[in-house]
Amino acid sequence: MKIVILAEKPSQAKAYAEAFEVASREGTHITLKPSNTFPEGAIITWGIGHLVSLKMPNEYKEEWKTWNLKHLPIFPEEFAYKVDDSKKAQFNAVKKLFKEADLLINACDVDREGSNIFYSIYDMVGVKKPVKRLWINSLEADEVRKGFANLQSNEKDLLMYQEAKGRQISDWLVGMNASQLYSLLLQEKGLRIALSVGRVQSPLCYLIYQRQKEIANFVSKPFFELIGEFKAANGIYKGKAKNIKFDTLEQLHTLLAEKAAVLNSEIPGVISSVEKVEKRTKSPKLHSLSTLQTVANKKWKYSPAKVLEVMQSLYEKKIVTYPRTDTNFITENEFAYLVTNLDAYQKLASVEFEGNIVANKRYVDNAKVQEHYASVTR
Repeated sequence: MKIVILAEKPSQAKAYAEAFEVASREGTHITLKPSNTFPEGAIITWGIGHLVSLKMPNEYKEEWKTWNLKHLPIFPEEFAYKVDDSKKAQFNAVKKLFKEADLLINACDVDREGSNIFYSIYDMVGVKKPVKRLWINSLEADEVRKGFANLQSNEKDLLMYQEAKGRQISDWLVGMNASQLYSLLLQEKGLRIALSVGRVQSPLCYLIYQRQKEIANFVSKPFFELIGEFKAANGIYKGKAKNIKFDTLEQLHTLLAEKAAVLNSEIPGVISSVEKVEKRTKSPKLHSLSTLQTVANKKWKYSPAKVLEVMQSLYEKKIVTYPRTDTNFITENEFAYLVTNLDAYQKLASVEFEGNIVANKRYVDNAKVQEHYASVTR
């Protein structure tokens, strides 16, 4: 049986291959030696993101090449796909391998876009081969081998593909029609620009515009608080009165008069009571990309793009896990890996502590991990 595995990108394919013995590496695929998981070996190939995309309007009808209100709405009778010119070489290599295969394994990311990438290629190639799904959230060698040894059916995968396909077509319809509509109408008013309108990008741009307007139109107002300067044995310190904030200085003076406050006094203060309260602060949650970007911006003024660039570089060096994650939890399998390597982490950081080797739901929860788990060091 000839098994062909499709990874979403070359780095993912490389991680899969490292869990097995490699027979050969080519520019478009990696051949694995026979193993317990693959008794006759297997071939890993990859996409470069989306190898296949929806055709542009002019590729359906010549008249749609020119923007014209008379042509709207643009709605193809049947949506068709094409192979991007820059990716044809890789697509042709994948196509050849798909046609030669007895079994195909979708090993793209376990999200709807991963399903979309696999099945859009599968449909474009036009083969009818059995398909299995690799369903893992970790690229650690043990988890990769375990995942390939316990492949899933493609039933759920097909449903995710239909969802992704619907999203893709809706994006196309909104973008192709609304971009032309608004651009042409504004051009009739004398505005010589072409607008890009999108299902997600346009509402997001409007939210940014609204916020920018609030900032631009913000009018600062003075306010008055009560701050006292106190002399103690170890020096002078300042203290601010709680919940005192007025719009005018007169209001503050009125309060001081009502309380018979004495200003510029040298009267010694007296500590009337001391209350001790034990408070516990939970350790922070694990990082998703957005929380990591927030912390890095506060600490080092890094931009979100800079954080992603650094994390992507560390990920490619296998120092951290997948950076583009939106969850703050890891799986039980990943937790077990961390526990196993706890001593190595302590030596690396030159610290000693007694680790908690019991999974805590605050950090470890399989049910809350979808495509990727939180970013952690490997």
